[in-house]
Amino acid sequence: MKVLIDVRPLSSGHAVRGVGMYTRFLTEALEKKKKVGEFEIYRSGLEDLPKADIIHYPFFDLFFTTLPFRRKGRTVVTIHDVIPLLFPKQYPSGKKGKLSFIRQKLALKTVDVILTDSEASKKDIIFYLGVPAEKVKVVYLAANPFLHPVNDHKAETIRKKLNLPKTYVLYVGDINYNKNVPQLIKALKYLPRHVNLVCVGRNFMPQEIPEWKAIEAQLALSNVENRVTFMPNILSDDYETLAAVYSGSLTYLQPSLYEGFGLPLLEAMRCNTPVISAKNSSLKEVGGDVVIYSGTTAEEFAEKIEMILEMPASKRKEMIEKANKWEKKFSWDKTAKETLEVYKSLV
Repeated sequence: MKVLIDVRPLSSGHAVRGVGMYTRFLTEALEKKKKVGEFEIYRSGLEDLPKADIIHYPFFDLFFTTLPFRRKGRTVVTIHDVIPLLFPKQYPSGKKGKLSFIRQKLALKTVDVILTDSEASKKDIIFYLGVPAEKVKVVYLAANPFLHPVNDHKAETIRKKLNLPKTYVLYVGDINYNKNVPQLIKALKYLPRHVNLVCVGRNFMPQEIPEWKAIEAQLALSNVENRVTFMPNILSDDYETLAAVYSGSLTYLQPSLYEGFGLPLLEAMRCNTPVISAKNSSLKEVGGDVVIYSGTTAEEFAEKIEMILEMPASKRKEMIEKANKWEKKFSWDKTAKETLEVYKSLV
């Protein structure tokens, strides 16, 4: 069995984001599972893909043509989410995007299997893209395997080097509308002044887009400019620094209105950081019963952060230990195994 994986996300703007990480970690995990003669993995970023038994496209864009009509072999495509279709006003497609959307939906009709990251995303794909339920398979993702807990001394050293506040809530991700970052910023005005916010992600920098303008407006309205630190320059492969920023935080908070999966929850657990998360979409699938769930308003976030502030050390330790056990249920080895089973079902 010859399997071809389209690795274009690794050489595009997606390389440092979730899609690039998915492509990289899945491919590496599949490579480790190879048995002599059982299957072969090929990587390609070419438009004219060589012949293979299975072609896997690990990325599907709703408004850009990423899935060709003509394909040599049985086809698997991963659709991580359809968030732009849930919030159409905030994610306008434009005329070209509408045409691409029609093309993409037509191309999906001849795909053999659609992989997705969660049951929540599966329901959306079936509803919004008109795909038969039996064609969609859920395969959960896993945390970055290179992240690990950092001891207090090392975390403190890196905190000082980065000039981070002593007590901070952490957010890692993008600034898209569904991420709900302005409400997280607003939450600070309901919290003691020694509590700060650190936001890690390459888009946390001044730019002329509505999402950043909303962040700037909320900083001014809530009068918390001096309590928020933006970190756009932590590279995706600077695992030691990112792990230290996770490990040194008071808590990780996922404020999203919607997520297709929610990798930072597992990353925080992996770094021994208590997690607060919105309780919508896929987030309860990822968080299980080991995170503190919240609504999506600033007041609700502040209430849950106060719970962490007041939590006894023994309770915090217990929460972290439970989260460690839960996070171990997700692994790239398991993701690769379940993906390989899908490949085998097609030959």
